[in-house]
Amino acid sequence: MESAGLMRRDDEERMVMRTSQLCSNTRSITKLTELYANPAPGLTSSGNTAASATCPCAVPENIRLQPEPFFGDVEACGGFLLQCLLICQQAPRFYQTDHSKITLIINSLRSKALQWAQAFLSANPLSHLSYERFLCEFRLVFDQPRKQDEATRRLLALKQRNRPVSDHVIDFRILAVEAGWPDLALKGVFYQSLNEQIKDHLCSQPEARSFEELVSAALRSDIGIRERQKERSPYAKFPVPSKTMDEPMQIGHSKLSEVERRKRREAGACFYCGAKGHLVSGCPVRLNSQVPSLDNRPRGELSSTDSGKEFMYLPVKLCLDRQVHDLRALVDSGAEQSLIDFRVVNHLSIPTEPLETPIEASGLGGQHLSRITHRTKPILLVTSGNHRESIQFYITQSAHTPIVLGFTWLRLHNPHFNWAQGSVTQWSPYCLANCLLSAVPRVSPIDTESPVSVDLASIPSCYHDLKAVFSKSKASALPLHRPYDCAITLLPGAPLPKGRLFNLSGPEKSAMEQYIQEALSLGHIRPSSSPVGAGFFFVAKKDKTLRPCIDYRELNQITVKDKYSLPLISSVFDSVQQARIFTKLDLRNAYHLVCIKEGDEWKTAFKTPLGHYEYLVMPFGLTNAPAVFQRNPPVTPPTSVSCQEPPSVLLTLCFLIFILNLLPATLAPLCFFWVPAPGFEKCSVAMTY
Repeated sequence: MESAGLMRRDDEERMVMRTSQLCSNTRSITKLTELYANPAPGLTSSGNTAASATCPCAVPENIRLQPEPFFGDVEACGGFLLQCLLICQQAPRFYQTDHSKITLIINSLRSKALQWAQAFLSANPLSHLSYERFLCEFRLVFDQPRKQDEATRRLLALKQRNRPVSDHVIDFRILAVEAGWPDLALKGVFYQSLNEQIKDHLCSQPEARSFEELVSAALRSDIGIRERQKERSPYAKFPVPSKTMDEPMQIGHSKLSEVERRKRREAGACFYCGAKGHLVSGCPVRLNSQVPSLDNRPRGELSSTDSGKEFMYLPVKLCLDRQVHDLRALVDSGAEQSLIDFRVVNHLSIPTEPLETPIEASGLGGQHLSRITHRTKPILLVTSGNHRESIQFYITQSAHTPIVLGFTWLRLHNPHFNWAQGSVTQWSPYCLANCLLSAVPRVSPIDTESPVSVDLASIPSCYHDLKAVFSKSKASALPLHRPYDCAITLLPGAPLPKGRLFNLSGPEKSAMEQYIQEALSLGHIRPSSSPVGAGFFFVAKKDKTLRPCIDYRELNQITVKDKYSLPLISSVFDSVQQARIFTKLDLRNAYHLVCIKEGDEWKTAFKTPLGHYEYLVMPFGLTNAPAVFQRNPPVTPPTSVSCQEPPSVLLTLCFLIFILNLLPATLAPLCFFWVPAPGFEKCSVAMTY
């Protein structure tokens, strides 16, 4: 019993001790709560310990915060340093020393900014570097100098244009803070930066007394104008004109009544003219009625004074039975096929052929336009002077536009247009290989050089059957691309030549215009958009005529040289010591018999007062032109010669020379050579010495 009483007494004492300890803890918690709720007036929040002890609502420190990476952009320098400053203020316990602040900045540097820091710290150890000095050097390198002056200049040049006022205000406020201008100056500059529509709307409102009031008024005006534009119908600006002309479309006729329409429908008569046997779509009275031409047709409010300039027309020539007919064609990508008016077909007696399946032509709205049942047989069409093709037109009723070049034509030839001037500036590679083969003269009959026009008085009679070889037109034709086309290889990394424009006299300008027109018509040159351009000038020849020259010296300096050997004059004299008979054939524009390698044409570009052009054939003046011509001459040597002694053939840069020792064998070998159109004026055949 006594032991049980002692145990009960011990339990009571332990309970009392625990109760007193719990009361003591409760009093301590109460005191701490009062201390946090009512901080002592002597404590400040400047230190980190005081702040954390006196303000339970303080933002917890976050050492993991890092600013955005800085790559050295001058415009981002101020924002980057602001981020670093805020991080140091948010976690002051971790960024109390200069070393920690500098480390925070360096850890966020990238690219050239990090390279600068590496170089700077190698000369200035971090242990002896103050934060103020580091920050000063950092601003000196990456911060904008004279920031206020730059902000002032940009603020004066800032304009709203078509942007919303809200976007414009943001840019304006950024520059205004950097410029540091007073309120009155900001108000005037901001008003001048607004677009005219906002200014007009502000005129109807009370005048703003401060910059902020003006900003608020401009924002309200911009919102109201944009909401009104959304509410406005898109068709209100262009009302559809009411129909003032009654059907049928002839003066003196009125619209058919319902009784008359029913009567004609039952009788199978035309609703337009009242005759039987056809419908309105094929009514000859309606189709042959006098309709204004396309150029004279009214366009409404949107048309200009000269409505014909709203369409792309190209001058074309139809070549039929040795006759050339000048017309103009409308370029229309909305037309599926190329079309021609049936009146032109009948007038020119163009041969036609029926279609296996007639085509129903319809307009943009799906309305039926005509039924196409025939097309022309292939005819020769010439475009832009020297673009020749065989084309078939679909025959339709189009009195306003006799010829239409449709989408199939555009897709095949893929021309580049100058829409402002209404002309073709460049043809596709397909056209260069198939369509731009020779020139077409501007005279009405096709200029085919007659064999009689070649004077062969100085040529032996046995060669008169080869008079086609002396045709000048064949010599001027654009040659085909061959494996030995002239390539222009530039030195790697060499700067492109710029060239200059030479001053030309009056006669030189006339000669230049004639040369450019002739070269364009022959297809030897084309308009260019090349980044290079050599100078163009003239030199006088012995006969006082002008020879065109192009200054390719800068291009030749950066061209990889072709070291192919050229014949020596001494070797030529050695080979002709025993010769008695000489035949010399002059090659007309010999270099033009070789094409420029496809893709290198832009390197031959030259500039003139008339424009910028580039060569499709090898021009005179290129550093590698003699080597290219000598390595692969545009002549075919004989495979077999029926003579006692084969001739010696010397190819110079402009001449072919046949050398023989015996007279009886002089004439035959020439028949086995293909010579591309020599000029007989400078030829000497079978000359004995």
